[in-house]
Amino acid sequence: MTEWIAWLSQYALDGGVGGLFALSVIDSVGVPTGGGPDILIALLVSLHPDSSYAIGLTLTAVVGSALGCCLLYWFGLRGGGAAARRFAPGAIVRARGSLERHGAWVIFLAVLAPPPIPTKLFVFCAGVATVPVFRFVAATLVGRALRYGAGALLAVHYGQQTLDMVREGSMTVLLFLIPPGLLLLAFLVLRRRRQP
Repeated sequence: MTEWIAWLSQYALDGGVGGLFALSVIDSVGVPTGGGPDILIALLVSLHPDSSYAIGLTLTAVVGSALGCCLLYWFGLRGGGAAARRFAPGAIVRARGSLERHGAWVIFLAVLAPPPIPTKLFVFCAGVATVPVFRFVAATLVGRALRYGAGALLAVHYGQQTLDMVREGSMTVLLFLIPPGLLLLAFLVLRRRRQP
């Protein structure tokens, strides 16, 4: 599996922006890439630390990831219930329960969180649970924009060191993701208290 990830990463690196787009789609549709888009954004931006280039890469990865997530969502919508019962009923039931209680907020957190959070499970289950498409897409776009944007911003400021931070799951990367996560958590708690 590591050879596959290494080959895929090299292909994406050689492909530049197009390779990043393809890798983002593949990663989000369910093929494990070991956080490939995050690493590739950090690498490309650290080689060319320009803000406009970083924004362009972030947008490319966000759109590619949203497309991949929409495909996985569609698979869940079109027959995911049967597959869910057959392959991982316990995990699916828990993920679906979270989605039914909190809706697209669960998707937002799942796509915002770095690996090894099981994003694909929640995206697939969003289709099974028929989370409204507009909310699903909005949550995916905003969550991925924050996640990939944080990596790109770090790469502009810290250069090559960012690649090590992303690969190691450094606390610096997480610090960029904690504020939106805390705001979301506060919103969910307040919303739950207001419900009868």
